[in-house]
Amino acid sequence: METALLLPVVLILLLGAIDFGRLFFSWVTLHQAARIAANEASIDSSTESADVPTLVADEYAVMNCDPGPPTLVYTRAGAPVTNPEIGDYATVVLECDFTLLTPMSELLFGEISMRADSTFPIRMGCVSCEPGGPGPPPPPPPEECRTVPDMVGKSVAGARAAWTAAGFVGAFNTTASDTATVAPGPVIDPLAPECPSPQAIFNAEVTVTTELPQTEPAGCAVVPNLIGMTIADARAAWNDTPFGEVLPPEPDADATAIVASQDTERDGTSFSSEPGVTCLDPAEEPPVDVEVTLGAPLPAPPPAPCQVPHLVDKAHSVGKAEWYAAGFAADTFNPSQAGWVIKSQSLAGFSWQVCDSSITVSQKEEGQP
Repeated sequence: METALLLPVVLILLLGAIDFGRLFFSWVTLHQAARIAANEASIDSSTESADVPTLVADEYAVMNCDPGPPTLVYTRAGAPVTNPEIGDYATVVLECDFTLLTPMSELLFGEISMRADSTFPIRMGCVSCEPGGPGPPPPPPPEECRTVPDMVGKSVAGARAAWTAAGFVGAFNTTASDTATVAPGPVIDPLAPECPSPQAIFNAEVTVTTELPQTEPAGCAVVPNLIGMTIADARAAWNDTPFGEVLPPEPDADATAIVASQDTERDGTSFSSEPGVTCLDPAEEPPVDVEVTLGAPLPAPPPAPCQVPHLVDKAHSVGKAEWYAAGFAADTFNPSQAGWVIKSQSLAGFSWQVCDSSITVSQKEEGQP
């Protein structure tokens, strides 16, 4: 009798707990779907409401209720727009009616309506263009970032020159000779998270390994790798070997031109060899010559940026001194003459900026925290 009396109550509580769990799971999933859709719409602002179910198909598949038609609105300063731009907002609204399992609960509550919305700022994608059109150009990289040059296959000397020409001031680490060949997998430290691939912070260091030379037959000499070296340095490196001469031998070639490729030959006939790896017998006749093709000289490296000091809450004279001590150009600290404490600065502290940047500071009023 006790079981008969308690069992309906237990079943009602159990089914109610199951319904509550299903309801809570659907509520969380609905909000997750709204966030995913709004995020996707903020990345590609050509997204339309009809695209939302496809974007959140995985979430829709596990929900315990059938969502209604989604709503996607792009806004600017709170007003809807049809030509969203970077800085506007994408808002997604999802609604669904949840059906309870427990007959008594369904009788008492009926279908439960749920609603979820999420808003993300537009930060990239198609701006003021038709859906499917080209997106905006990517934002410029931070001032401290430099593009890592392709060093694999170059001579160690050529890779070092390319590293410097790219604007890196960090060390170039290797134990190999300048005419060895750089192997895949240079290691760069540190890889700053704010620098998009394939870039790294300007003061990063790089460590390279080299391809191992062939050591048989005994008594051979390794063919020097000249790729990436200037023609002047390439001639000097080849002349230090027991091989022949560098072709073309024109004395009027630009001494700063870079060797783009090289090809070994005997008596005008080319043969296969791997620069910095292959060993050849220098005593064989005719002698081994090398024919090179030249590329453009490496560009001058960009100047290193300067780091903005943190100036807030410092005396104006102290902040001004720190600004110029960081390497910034003359007459770039505004206002120049003052005798107060700094409240704010126009450039973020510890950020990297070009060294001719200007900064403006404001005055903290007396008694202001």
